[in-house]
Amino acid sequence: MRKLLLLWMSCVFARALEEQTCLLSNDGSCLPEDLPPIVDEYIDVGFGDRQQVTGSQETIDATMKQIREMVRYMQGTVMKDPSFEEIKNECANRNELCAYWASVGECEANPKYMKVTCAPACLTCDHLKFETRCPVDEEYLKEGIWGPGDLDKMFRRIVNEYENVTVMSSPEMRLETYAYDNPPWVVVVDDFLTDEECQALIDLGAARGYERSKDVGTRKFDGTYGSVESTGRTSSNAWCVDECYEDPIAKQVLDKLEKLTGIPDANAEYLQMLKYEESQRYESHHDYIIFHSRRAQGVRILTAFLYLNDVEDGGGTHFNTLDLTCMPKKGRVLLWASVKNDKPHEKDRRTMHEALPVLKGIKYGANAWFHQRDFKAPFANNCI
Repeated sequence: MRKLLLLWMSCVFARALEEQTCLLSNDGSCLPEDLPPIVDEYIDVGFGDRQQVTGSQETIDATMKQIREMVRYMQGTVMKDPSFEEIKNECANRNELCAYWASVGECEANPKYMKVTCAPACLTCDHLKFETRCPVDEEYLKEGIWGPGDLDKMFRRIVNEYENVTVMSSPEMRLETYAYDNPPWVVVVDDFLTDEECQALIDLGAARGYERSKDVGTRKFDGTYGSVESTGRTSSNAWCVDECYEDPIAKQVLDKLEKLTGIPDANAEYLQMLKYEESQRYESHHDYIIFHSRRAQGVRILTAFLYLNDVEDGGGTHFNTLDLTCMPKKGRVLLWASVKNDKPHEKDRRTMHEALPVLKGIKYGANAWFHQRDFKAPFANNCI
């Protein structure tokens, strides 16, 4: 009889749980079925910014439905499942319109932004774990466009195929200021760009809007890295994305770079358009970024720097270890590698360099950075 009573009580309890409509607040207390009241068109259920609830009745109903789903997800899954422990406090709506956007399908239409910035509303807190959002197979990390010796092959091909080439440094050369044998490749190709192409890139940069250049900063909540303003880098830049990337002349330049390097455009970052005014510079640095070695795109292997105008005085690119300086010249491209010829995943410290101050006039240029593997697909998926 006692066993039957216990069985009946357990069935009643289970049914009660199934029928429970209580929503929990951040402190674990029961929220009313209708959630907290909307005050001045906003509702605050925690998990980041309070959410705006306004518009037509249909819009309000859809937004509130999304908020209810969000609360159930956060309290029933994220706050209870141990697998979310390391990121549950970072899973927050970082815009007051997250719930509204989610209700109209933006989580699917704009996943790169929404599934991270509005993770609670999109029910995607797991996307804040970089390794979950952007898994990379260990074997894939060993692959790359360059194998041992390919760096050397590329530079030798350029020297043989292109006119107006100046070899500033190569493994066969003996540099007076370089204390070791086999210096790295540093090569200049003049007249690589036409006047029209140079002016088009300058204009495209202006159209995008030049902003103060920044360096790589610290790791953010979603596993990507932010940017930080540096006193050692005082130029301004604009990224050639969207309509700039689709511009016919920009495409023409990218095709030239692909032919020059033999590296597909998919492996290249979007062009970084640069503007240096008088006294502006970029102190000694290296283009290799260590955390890229564990990411889908791999490390930067090569830099192609495009000079877009003649500078009245100063503004050269100086290689510190080699004590070599390349001066700006309209249409010129300067090439150097960030990795070793025999180990093209490892940093070549010899190609430290700096942008010397512009002494008179303005310097316009563009950086093209090439990676071991596809860059643009991981970039599109917020996986850089």
